[in-house]
Amino acid sequence: MANELHDLSIRITDAVKAELARRDLSGHDLVAPLGLGRNAVYARLRHERPFDTAELEKIVRFLGIDMTILLASADLGAVAA
Repeated sequence: MANELHDLSIRITDAVKAELARRDLSGHDLVAPLGLGRNAVYARLRHERPFDTAELEKIVRFLGIDMTILLASADLGAVAA
């Protein structure tokens, strides 16, 4: 249970994945901007670990979007569920 992510963390991760897909990018493209290893990035994308706020800030900067856009996308995931 300790490794189980909260629903919001899952929706945010799904929003990150959707934003990557919109730009024809993959998790591998996040390795350099996040300064993490490939396994660490993919652990987050597989919902094994949450992104922290510093990582999310780096992601939105890399994607060229505002954090509110990412959070709105995550919020849409709640409506669709």
